[in-house]
Amino acid sequence: MARVLSQQDTREALKAGIDTLAGAVIPTLGPLTGPVALDDAARGGSPELLDDGGAIARRILQLDDPDADVGAMLLRETLWQQKERFGDGAATTAVLYQTVYEEGHRFISAGADAMLLRRHLESKLRLMMRTLRDQVRPITSVEAIKQLALSISGDADVAETLADIFDVLGPHHPIELRDGGRDMQHEFFLGSYWDSKVPSNSVFDGLIGDRIELGNTAWLISDFELDDLGALVKLVTDIYQAGYASLAIVAKSFSEQIIAAQGANSRMEDFTLIYLEPTGLVDEQEAALEDLALLTGGQVLRTITGHSLDAITSDMLGASELAWVDRNRFGIIAGTGNADAIQPKIAALEKRFASVDDEREQQVLRLRIGRLRGGSALVYCGGSSESEMRYRQDLLSRTITATRAALLSGALPGGGTALLACIEPLQVARDKTDDFHERAACQMLMTAAQAPCRRLLENAGHEAPGIVIDELMRCENGAGIDLHSGRGATMRQGRIIDSAAALIAALRNGIGGAALALTVHTIVHRVNPPLAIEPGGLPASADMGNIELK
Repeated sequence: MARVLSQQDTREALKAGIDTLAGAVIPTLGPLTGPVALDDAARGGSPELLDDGGAIARRILQLDDPDADVGAMLLRETLWQQKERFGDGAATTAVLYQTVYEEGHRFISAGADAMLLRRHLESKLRLMMRTLRDQVRPITSVEAIKQLALSISGDADVAETLADIFDVLGPHHPIELRDGGRDMQHEFFLGSYWDSKVPSNSVFDGLIGDRIELGNTAWLISDFELDDLGALVKLVTDIYQAGYASLAIVAKSFSEQIIAAQGANSRMEDFTLIYLEPTGLVDEQEAALEDLALLTGGQVLRTITGHSLDAITSDMLGASELAWVDRNRFGIIAGTGNADAIQPKIAALEKRFASVDDEREQQVLRLRIGRLRGGSALVYCGGSSESEMRYRQDLLSRTITATRAALLSGALPGGGTALLACIEPLQVARDKTDDFHERAACQMLMTAAQAPCRRLLENAGHEAPGIVIDELMRCENGAGIDLHSGRGATMRQGRIIDSAAALIAALRNGIGGAALALTVHTIVHRVNPPLAIEPGGLPASADMGNIELK
């Protein structure tokens, strides 16, 4: 029999779920914490070690209490979005979310209006975000990069490695992670690479390894669906007579007859024919074609504009002095593209990158900028066991994301002190108004602004965090506690800094998410609901019918 929860019971259930999930995540906040060991009997192998709040939240799929589970899943989604986009700040987001919800729940239970409170919370959130942005400073030295990576990861080897990589390459270039060895190592590679599909593996037959080096190569870059064998034979003959050692054809698809012709060509000792199909979504494939054309000095041949295989001239093709192909990717090390054409394109992409907010579009633009600039890095995530290597790889991945975001958007004083600077403007706003809900919203956010610093101190073992925070509030902006030494320090001078992008997003997601959750009045359950393994979605085959009110 269905039961209906009152508004008060709904908020109590949501609070229980939020507190449960936050309780699993918040202990990871700060540099003086250890990893969580996740024992998953179904997965097998050694336990998984985690000290990343977003990853921990992702592993929690469902609470036993179905009503509390709704609150936990609301917070879970927020934390996973924070991790996916910024790599850091999930634990800070959890602290802010839990604090605002707890304070708001108490206020609404006393008779206040949830919608009015939410409106003022969101209004004062904008004030806090402006205060944070006023404190942002660029990261301009290798030492600052190192200290930022250290504050994110807590691992000196990770910080040293990433400081070297970002100093050499900058924030846009790709960094690949692989397992291997007992110690962390990294190396740099020239050129650019793309993910691709090789329609036939016959070109790898007889090779030692899975990589083909291509010298003096002509590039046909197109969206063709190739099926004209006669035109292909003529093109290969012309390219061979022109003195090229190989021809790489990038196209949408290749017919079986065309693929068979590649197999026949593989028996030629002094000429190589390679077929490549770009992977990814449509916009990613289009970007790959455009960038490849720039780097090789060719042009993109499109069926819609009337191009065809039998009408190709030499000036339509690109060229490279050195390239490579393996089973999943191909790369250009030395293309013959015009640098005078590449640099304006990079500048245009960087300008566009700075103006867009869509996460996926930013990722595509960042990859394009890195490829056109050239260069990449490979990091071997060494460890003495499978668990240690998995742990190190996850740690590197999120530290790369967070450090990259900071290099692009700047840094803020760390240790929670940047948020402490928001208290004074909130206090001024509170004292200027007589509106009951607005004053309450300011007071709640003042409490929330202290919460991350308070939790950091508690996690580090300080017995009186409130007294420490009161002392910090009397100091200049940016003064804090170096948790490693236990002494007071100026955060910027001590290189204790946070990614501005990650912290501002944590503030927005934590407070904005809690403000929205405070207005939830009813919980609706599906009968026999499907389980969403990934945050943010149910399986495509999920039955969306059969609901009951609770």
